[in-house]
Amino acid sequence: MPITEVVRVLAKAPGMDDGGAPTSVELLYDTDGHAGPDRLAIGSPSFWLRVNGRSHGLYSDETGAIEAAQVRFAATFI
Repeated sequence: MPITEVVRVLAKAPGMDDGGAPTSVELLYDTDGHAGPDRLAIGSPSFWLRVNGRSHGLYSDETGAIEAAQVRFAATFI
């Protein structure tokens, strides 16, 4: 099966999940913001957060995603 989607993990940070338990928060980058097949990408990048296997977002820029991670998940990106 071919890989049909490219999502890159840009950074990981310690944080807290919605229940207050320690977890890892990942900052993700997607080429078109739809998390769909590359062949359908339109070139508008978007950022996401992944916590405990669930995606949160879509954020139009990296700063917005990091701020959301800090507020919602107490993430500390260094």
